[in-house]
Amino acid sequence: MSGDARRTTRNNKRLREEGSQRGVFNDGSEEVKGFEKYSRMSVKQLQQEATERGVSAIGLKKELVERLCAADVSDPIVSYGEEKKDVEESKYASMTVKQLRQEATARELSAIGTKKELVDRLSVADNPEPILLDGEEKKDVEESKYASMTVKQLRQEATARELSAIGTKKELVDRLSVADNPEPILLDGEEKNFVDDSKYPSMTVKQLRQVATARGISATGSKKELIDRLSVANQSENIEFDGNENKNVDDNKKEKMVTATKKGAAVLDQWLSDEIKLQYHVLQRGDEIYEAMLNQTNVGDNNNKFYVIQLLESDDGVRYMVYNRWGRVGIKGQDKLHGPYTSLECAIQEFEQKFYAKTKNQWSDRKDFVCYPKCYRWLEMDYTDRDKESDVQAKQTSVTDIQPRETKLEARVAKFISLICNVSMMKQQMMEIGYNADKLPLGKLSRSTISEGYKVLKKIADVIGQSDRKKLEQLSGEFYTVIPHDFGFKKMREFVIDSPHKLKRKLEMVEALGEIVVATKLLEDDMGMQEDPLYSSYERLNCELLPLEVHSKEFSMVSKYMKNTHAKTHSNYTVDIVQILRVSREGEAERFKKFSGTKNRMLLWHGSRLTNWTGILKQGLRIAPPEAPVTGYMFGKGVYFADMFSKSANYCCSTRTATSGVLLLCEVALGDMAELLDAKNDADKLPDGKLSTKGVGATAPDLSEVETLEDGVVVPLGKPKQRSDVKASLLYNEYIVYNQDQIRMRYVVHVNFNFKR
Repeated sequence: MSGDARRTTRNNKRLREEGSQRGVFNDGSEEVKGFEKYSRMSVKQLQQEATERGVSAIGLKKELVERLCAADVSDPIVSYGEEKKDVEESKYASMTVKQLRQEATARELSAIGTKKELVDRLSVADNPEPILLDGEEKKDVEESKYASMTVKQLRQEATARELSAIGTKKELVDRLSVADNPEPILLDGEEKNFVDDSKYPSMTVKQLRQVATARGISATGSKKELIDRLSVANQSENIEFDGNENKNVDDNKKEKMVTATKKGAAVLDQWLSDEIKLQYHVLQRGDEIYEAMLNQTNVGDNNNKFYVIQLLESDDGVRYMVYNRWGRVGIKGQDKLHGPYTSLECAIQEFEQKFYAKTKNQWSDRKDFVCYPKCYRWLEMDYTDRDKESDVQAKQTSVTDIQPRETKLEARVAKFISLICNVSMMKQQMMEIGYNADKLPLGKLSRSTISEGYKVLKKIADVIGQSDRKKLEQLSGEFYTVIPHDFGFKKMREFVIDSPHKLKRKLEMVEALGEIVVATKLLEDDMGMQEDPLYSSYERLNCELLPLEVHSKEFSMVSKYMKNTHAKTHSNYTVDIVQILRVSREGEAERFKKFSGTKNRMLLWHGSRLTNWTGILKQGLRIAPPEAPVTGYMFGKGVYFADMFSKSANYCCSTRTATSGVLLLCEVALGDMAELLDAKNDADKLPDGKLSTKGVGATAPDLSEVETLEDGVVVPLGKPKQRSDVKASLLYNEYIVYNQDQIRMRYVVHVNFNFKR
């Protein structure tokens, strides 16, 4: 063997070893054959092959070999904005930003953006040939006066007219054609208050400013700033859809999605055409449902994107298609249909290959999913009784106010049940705090997802305070991947969970989602009694609710307690009592018996979000699970109460647009308390003889004004009094028990908040 041949053999062996280490191919696979083929080629031949394949031809021989091997098994679908080539693969990579801007200006291209955007823009301009389109797309382009223009010319024209210059040739042609014949953006009446996010990029600056002005939003700034501002406004809690027409449009959309659901366990993607929805359903074979919702959030790279994969089967069972949709969370993004296939095996292969390409996990191993950097994460769905849950959503979303429907329930009880058992309300409140309920519908939430959310927050809690910003960014991205959020087009670095306060907010969100899991299960089971769903929901709570009369002694006592313990520091709102209901949970009195003789039993307040009450009344007040971070709880994992009404009322999280709130008054067996002046995360490890913890506040109800009920329960309804004998870090008292059996619910208090201007 000659020296050259020996060197080639050694090089090939080295390349093969390095390729295996990098995961480019596995021994015995098709990739190995490809590797051997490319290894025998010269650098010049490799560069020619790379150029013909549309792969970067820059780099050493081993890099070219690896790149071509990867291209052999890579996803053939490459879309703008989803899978761009790295900046390093461009001939412009070695240029500075200043040089790139000069080059762009000289070529009459936009010189605005990051280095990667400039490199992409210049790279696209290097290939100005017209893109040939097939079928309907070609017909559409030919009908436009812009069809004969190159992509470069179209981008220049779009930039000059302050339109987005991003996208395929067809998208550019369509955008410019629409701009030539702009439809009026501002609609009559209340409709002018809302424009779909997807329409903003194709609008002119003038049109954007008109919409912003109509919405009461600042109309100054660049086009990008206007789009960002309007997109964020669409997600904010201040948006209300007024007028019957908007309501009907929203209802029609929901009705269409519900109809699609009834064809199978999974919901057909809302962006599929009506033609497809009428003929296809998501494939199900036994318990195997061929749908994957993927999510990837990377704070450092400002990524917050989704990927949908659905394998569709025709209703007659003879054709199959694979549907993909991807983009930034909160927008439609792009989509593609593969097929139709006459072979189910081919369709499944396409589905599974796509799943692997995006996650690096085999579809068959998804229950043991492993997360990889820069890859998507699979969001596990709960498909139990999907058809029932969909009917629940359809019925509950129609309850837009809290007026009870015809039911055999007492009217006041019916009003309360319709308030808390409302899926539409749950979705709205979760969206207001950032959760993306369209991405992972509340009814599809699995307990494993809730558990994963807690686990990531626990990791974040361990890192907060270590000044490791990069680690916090990585973990925050992991949390937002597990629990999808919609941030619009804001920068992801604004949402790093880097403080105890932010951690606490996310803990409260996951707790609320956990309660919603309970609620949706209960509501989907109600469909057996469709003629009276309110009564059915009430029955399944296993919780007796009896309204108190306004002139009763109990009502007066609760009203006085509420009025006297509204703290001066919480003066931004007043509260009206809507109704008070005496509550008795099934089995709770029996469990409480062993503490009924305990000294120091008090009637204390507990407030929570409206979304949580179905779960609370069904399963009681619960303690955070082991996977939750202890640092999120001031005095350890327990159930927290207050003797000041407004302290608990703040946890209702009511707003000017959602003014209803619900609180509990519970009999709590406190016994001997461990009194603490400062936070202590492990306070749940009680000293011997202690039954509870008291976080001592600087202000508390006057003990000389307490009332004692006939059964010995103390009601601290005295007016607040400043304590001079303690130097407490808390403003007001907190009481914590670590055993649920020490709690017996007494009263549910339904209130209405009046926020001051």
